[in-house]
Amino acid sequence: MKTVVSASRRTDIPAFYMTWLEERIQQGFVDVHNPVRKDQSSHVCLRPESVHTLVLWSKNFHPFLQSSLARNNQYRFYFQFSLAHCPEWEPLVIPWQARIRQMQELSRRWSPPQINWRFDPIVFWDRGKQSNMDSFLPIADTCAAMGISHCTVSFVQWYAKVKKRIQPLALQGYDPTLEEMQEHLARLAQEAHDRGIQLCICCQPELESVPHVHKARCIDGPLLSHLAGERCSHAQDSSQRPGCGCTKSSDIGRYTMPCPHGCFYCYAQPGPTHTEQTPPIPILLMDETTQTGRKKEKL
Repeated sequence: MKTVVSASRRTDIPAFYMTWLEERIQQGFVDVHNPVRKDQSSHVCLRPESVHTLVLWSKNFHPFLQSSLARNNQYRFYFQFSLAHCPEWEPLVIPWQARIRQMQELSRRWSPPQINWRFDPIVFWDRGKQSNMDSFLPIADTCAAMGISHCTVSFVQWYAKVKKRIQPLALQGYDPTLEEMQEHLARLAQEAHDRGIQLCICCQPELESVPHVHKARCIDGPLLSHLAGERCSHAQDSSQRPGCGCTKSSDIGRYTMPCPHGCFYCYAQPGPTHTEQTPPIPILLMDETTQTGRKKEKL
């Protein structure tokens, strides 16, 4: 059975490591070290005859769209597109309007069912008085207009290393109560439902009972099988965290490949010691459609 290849939960490969990915595809394989057990590694074949679907995760697909891989019709793609408006916590991410144009291009060149919109994570700060939720509705309207029918959300988790990272900042993250999360999620789910979008919650089973909310399966074997017309594994991915609904895949990213987006809340952002070369930020973060500063940006 062919393998679903994930690129990647661990760093933003389409935005910053397209050259690396294309070199590995040309090579035909990649060796991936276990992020927990450093002495273990796996050999992942990347030849078209071995890959069922290449699942790409990103906040900026512009480099991918310009790449030779995007013109390679030997691979099936599924796009996990993280799209929200949160410059306070994502200061180096290009504006959402530029990314919407990328989503429209992905939809045109492939198809809307091959795109999952990720409004992820939902972030609250300033004692819960501020959040990025106000951007949900305008983005949902645009996604619905192009036929995007799935949206994955989750509430940010303030891991110990994240709390340490944001200590010097003026921003103070806020953990909403279960009741607050249920209330906020119910509103988003209804807005999504009204627009023909199915809202899915990732790794937070206590919120799956909210009306119009479904359990997320970011790597969804049955869906990928349906889209491809060829079966892939439907087995649960036991390597993921509790509550994850994903089916089996091989993630080829590395936490030691730093993501220059530098989102303050990110669980995958590594420490100060890296074994990979950090890509140049200005070249890859700037979309050619984006020429204005973020301060004047309006939703």
